[in-house]
Amino acid sequence: MKKLQHCFIAPTAYLHLIPQNSKVHLLLAHLMEDRAYCDFYKRRKEEGDYIIVDNGAFEFKRPLDADEIFRLVGGAGFQPDVIVAPDYPFEPWSKTVTETDSFARRYHNYFDASVKLMAVPQSKPGDWHGWIECYEHLTKIPHVNWIGMSILGIPNAFQSATGTKDISFNRTFATQYLKNNGIIESRIKHHYLGCGDPREILMMKAQGVADTNDSSTAFWHAINGIGYDDSVGGLRDGKSPIEVDFNLPYNETHVPLIKENVEWINGLIK
Repeated sequence: MKKLQHCFIAPTAYLHLIPQNSKVHLLLAHLMEDRAYCDFYKRRKEEGDYIIVDNGAFEFKRPLDADEIFRLVGGAGFQPDVIVAPDYPFEPWSKTVTETDSFARRYHNYFDASVKLMAVPQSKPGDWHGWIECYEHLTKIPHVNWIGMSILGIPNAFQSATGTKDISFNRTFATQYLKNNGIIESRIKHHYLGCGDPREILMMKAQGVADTNDSSTAFWHAINGIGYDDSVGGLRDGKSPIEVDFNLPYNETHVPLIKENVEWINGLIK
C-alpha cells in the first residue's frame, strides 16, 4: 500500500504545534506576505521538508493571478518543491487547461528546474465528463508532475453521477472511476486538497492513488472546541462551516485538544 503523507494546516500562531515528523506541507500563497509564516516554513524547508504552495482557489473560489503567485512565492526566501497552477472552479474545463499550459510555459522564469507543477482539474457544475477531459489534458502538459484532487472540483463535477454533493463520497467515487477505467496516469503524483471528513483519509489509503493530503481539520476543529468521535466520518456534527482564521491569536487552552486531534489523524495515516 502506498504511504500517504498528511499536511497539517494551522493558523500562523499555532504552526509550532505541527509535528516534527510531518515532512510535507501545503502553504497558501496569499499568506506568504506574513514574515512569521514564511520564516516557519523556510526553517522546515532547510530541515529537508517538502513544500507545496497552493494558489488560493479554495479560499477565494478563484485562483490568484499568475503574476501575484510569482511575486508572493518569489519573495518568500525559499523555493517550494511544488507550485499549484491556477485552476478555475465551476468554469468550463478548457479554461483550467489553457491557464495551466500558460503557467507551465512561464513559471521556470521565476523558479529553478527542480520546482514541479501541480495542475487541478475543474469543470462546470455536473460536467464530470469534462472533468475527466481536463484531467487527461493536464497530465500531458510539460512539467506537470502532480494532479490536485480538488475538494471543490470533484463534488462539483461528479454530483450529477452520484446524486450527492458529499465531498468524501464524490472523491472516492471519482478516484475509483479513474482506476476502473485505466485513466490514472502512473507517472503522476496525486494530492487530495482538503478533507470532506477526517475518515476520508482511510479511503484515500485504501484506494492507493493519494500520495499526499492536506487539511486544517485537526487544528481548526480543536480551536473551536471540537474533538473527533466514533461517528462514521469522525465528526458527528460534520465539518465546521466556520472559515479558518489564520491570524487568530494564540491561546494555550487549545493545545491539549489540538494534540489529541493531531494524534487521531496520525493514527489514520499510519
